[in-house]
Amino acid sequence: MTKDIVILGAGVAGLPIAHYLVSRTAAQTPDLRVVLVSPNTHFYWGLASVRFVLPVKQHGITEDKYLFPIEEQFSRYPNKEQFKFVAGSAKQLHPDKNTVTIALSGKEGEELEIPYHTLIIATGTTYRGGMPWKAVGTTEATRTAITQLQKQIDAAQSIVVAGAGATGVEFAGELGAAYGKSGKKKITILSTDPLPLESRIQDRVRATAKKELEKLGVKYIGSAKLVSANPKSKGEEKEIKIEVNSNGKTTTQTLTADLLIPTYGAEFNTSFAPSSMVSSSGRLLQNPDLRAPNHSNIFIVGDAGNLQPPQAIYAEQQARHVMQQFASYLASEGKTVAAYHAGEKDKDKDKVQFAVTIGTSRATGQMGSFQLPSLLIWWLKGRYLGTNYTGDFAAGKRTLNGPLPK
Repeated sequence: MTKDIVILGAGVAGLPIAHYLVSRTAAQTPDLRVVLVSPNTHFYWGLASVRFVLPVKQHGITEDKYLFPIEEQFSRYPNKEQFKFVAGSAKQLHPDKNTVTIALSGKEGEELEIPYHTLIIATGTTYRGGMPWKAVGTTEATRTAITQLQKQIDAAQSIVVAGAGATGVEFAGELGAAYGKSGKKKITILSTDPLPLESRIQDRVRATAKKELEKLGVKYIGSAKLVSANPKSKGEEKEIKIEVNSNGKTTTQTLTADLLIPTYGAEFNTSFAPSSMVSSSGRLLQNPDLRAPNHSNIFIVGDAGNLQPPQAIYAEQQARHVMQQFASYLASEGKTVAAYHAGEKDKDKDKVQFAVTIGTSRATGQMGSFQLPSLLIWWLKGRYLGTNYTGDFAAGKRTLNGPLPK
């Protein structure tokens, strides 16, 4: 009887796991089949979206560097009949029956119930408002969102970026490098905190990010809460009302801009799971071995799980762990899976690992308590934002940090 390994999500965690299971595990296990489920027909390299949502003339990154047809990536395998792709979104998980109901993409109202031997959940996150920092529904919807944003940025003379997390800082940096430093466009970024980036990051790293943005001509407004954004009575400009807290006093200010772009509002794609599997944060509960509590045949990797912060670096590490454990998991009928996070023994995994690019030539970051040099991050990340190896990643020749495990 065929053992179906169903993977929900074809992002930076789900896609390499699928490649590994087809090329390594399934190739040695004739009765195993890998079923990859994704609402998108193409793999989307959202890690570089902060750059390529600008008009192409600013960066030269064409679509073939960030969109790759998923089925085509698996056609080269000699055992390709052990792989199946389903275009759809998980609608309801039934762990008591070992099935998951899929709403099929492009087929309104049509559903498919897929049984599984093992389920790997790598559904990641999406952004509210259809912002293409992550894939937007279908591949066509993602294409449309990118094209629309490129046109809006090209036409605007003044842009306000709402949100100063990693995405907001990187995006504002790209706008600053392209337009702010030269004065071609007025760029402003709003942050709810006095400093950009999240509070778990050291203040000196956050202060560096603010300083680098300002060097690029980006106006930084901290301790600011977005209240409303409405078109002015004439023209297409928006009146943006914000509340700014300074020394315990809150004042209301009004900004005027052609374009307001939100970089907040990431939502975890976990609504299909039973409430017993979901944490208070909306992410799925994970045991130290990356399996769901009380469900030994369900693995959870990446942003969808609550074990680590939702960053690509952790999704990568978790995905590699699942790959390396899968042979022993199958051989032991689910009894043998080493812990990914073994408490105090693995306390290094709880250290901050964080890096943001700020424009095309600057960056900052943190590793543990150490502030990473700008030049190092630029060399490893900022030059291309991964677009120099996306083809190999999509084809299963590598993960974020190197070749697939043996």
